[in-house]
Amino acid sequence: MRRRIQQLTGARAFWITFAFAGFVLILNLLSPQPLPGVCVVGDVRARLTARVPATLRSVQLDAGRMGVGLGTAAVGGWESLGDALVVSGQVFVSSTRHDAGEIQATVNDRIFQTSHLVYVPPATKARDSLRIKPGTPLDALWRQLAVRYPNGVLVAGTVQWQRLGRYAMSKPPIDGLSIFEHTTHYYTQPMEVLLDTWTYLAGIAAHPRTMPSGNGLYANLFARRPDGDIDLPAHVLVLNGMPADLARAPTAEEAVSVGRAASGSLLAGGLLRLYPLQNIVACEEAFVPAKTNLPDLTTAEEALSPSLSR
Repeated sequence: MRRRIQQLTGARAFWITFAFAGFVLILNLLSPQPLPGVCVVGDVRARLTARVPATLRSVQLDAGRMGVGLGTAAVGGWESLGDALVVSGQVFVSSTRHDAGEIQATVNDRIFQTSHLVYVPPATKARDSLRIKPGTPLDALWRQLAVRYPNGVLVAGTVQWQRLGRYAMSKPPIDGLSIFEHTTHYYTQPMEVLLDTWTYLAGIAAHPRTMPSGNGLYANLFARRPDGDIDLPAHVLVLNGMPADLARAPTAEEAVSVGRAASGSLLAGGLLRLYPLQNIVACEEAFVPAKTNLPDLTTAEEALSPSLSR
């Protein structure tokens, strides 16, 4: 009899434990999941004022530790600093280095430097997705996303364009000449117009009046134009044709040019992954330790103007 009572007691304890574990599991499944984190390195205002942040002058980053991102980057020295997009563990840069031969030539590498960059870690899952309808204007898409995500959203994916206006800076923003006040200094090359082309697109959409003011990192993300509106980035990696697999990230062999998509561009289709900007953090996980065997870029800093070396 005693053994029977012990068996019943043990069975009862087991089922109580099992039921409690199931209850906790259900609560976890029903509770809202945290939004994916978005990392910020540097400050877009450094790009606007054409200065390299003192904290980043000797810092190198590893694109292999990033998912997708955009901003400015330099490969092999600050004199190549230009518009950049990170994907597939590589950074693709519209190089502004004049001795490279062709101005705005596309270079790619895993190790790079930056004055400002926004990216999501490689394991981050998109919160949502958006399929683009043919004939969608880029400006209308950005307004739609700003309404849908009042705190801002980072978008990324392979898209097709009916008409794409692509432009990129021709001079590195490192000499202290502010970009908005010296536009013709930085954008001396004509904008190219591409018809029926494919690109990998990475950008940020946000509304200037609905962004939260409590998070100071927002100021590191968005450039304010002289008219007070936000200069929202939409970076494109132009591809040499339609990818065989639209879900696959592009390779270096497919890359043609890097730059920013111009207002008035028309999209023909594609699928964008969406990463809301409600969890922005300053990240150093992609910083490359100084002890690794990397090229010494200190000589590039010596080439900067005296105003940057102070």
